[in-house]
Amino acid sequence: MEFKEILYDKSDRIATITMNRPEKMNAWTGTMGAEMRTAMLDAEHDDYIRVMIVTGAGRAYCAGADMTALGEISAGRQSARAAVRSQDEFAKDERPDYQTVYSWPLALKTPVIGAINGACVGMGFTQCLYQDIRIASDRARFGLIFTQRGLAIEHGSSWMLPRLVGVSRALELAITGKLVDANEALAMGLVSRVVPHDKLMETARATATEIAQKCSPLGMWQAKKMIYEHLFTDLATAIRDDDASMTMMTRSDDFKEGIRAFVEKRPPNFTGR
Repeated sequence: MEFKEILYDKSDRIATITMNRPEKMNAWTGTMGAEMRTAMLDAEHDDYIRVMIVTGAGRAYCAGADMTALGEISAGRQSARAAVRSQDEFAKDERPDYQTVYSWPLALKTPVIGAINGACVGMGFTQCLYQDIRIASDRARFGLIFTQRGLAIEHGSSWMLPRLVGVSRALELAITGKLVDANEALAMGLVSRVVPHDKLMETARATATEIAQKCSPLGMWQAKKMIYEHLFTDLATAIRDDDASMTMMTRSDDFKEGIRAFVEKRPPNFTGR
């Protein structure tokens, strides 16, 4: 498949999706969003792929929405696009919270690693909230910036962000629109790791490789599903669902293979069944 605004690579059971408008600091467009969705769903449906990495080309991860589109909205020539329900079949049987054009990565069975290589602001910040693991370069900068452009907050960031960094920090980021560096993002829990810039992709791939080689696809899917689903529920429901999931997993081929591999002191050969 051919793409205009992203790069897409599959190797060693890892799919790497790179936003590729470096001359525009990977400013977000509708084309880029559609291409990312196409690539990520291709990876999701490819049994060879076990992990995805999302990153940006050049010195930015994603510096927000393309200013041309924002100018059109400001001039009244087009309206801001709401996070409407997605039009394809993916996630149609999932809860409505996962069915919009931005929240859908939460429904992916395949884990997604964000390799944040530089400026991650506005729309870039918003979309990285829907990734499972975020690893930042020490050159990364994060910010919502919307209040500094006469806007507020978008596409579910008001729900996701407090669950990652807490209400007080989320309000500070949203109200001030300030930029924070990678270490501050680490301290508040927005990212899980900060590494030297020249080690970012090496670290992201090493993490992805370890997951691909050691972890059950079925187990990863169930773990991800339980954590996201239980953001909406109570403890009793979480206990019930976790236990039902564990019972199901004990009947799986992956569980049997995991035990055999441990006893035989060899790497597992999981199938996701």
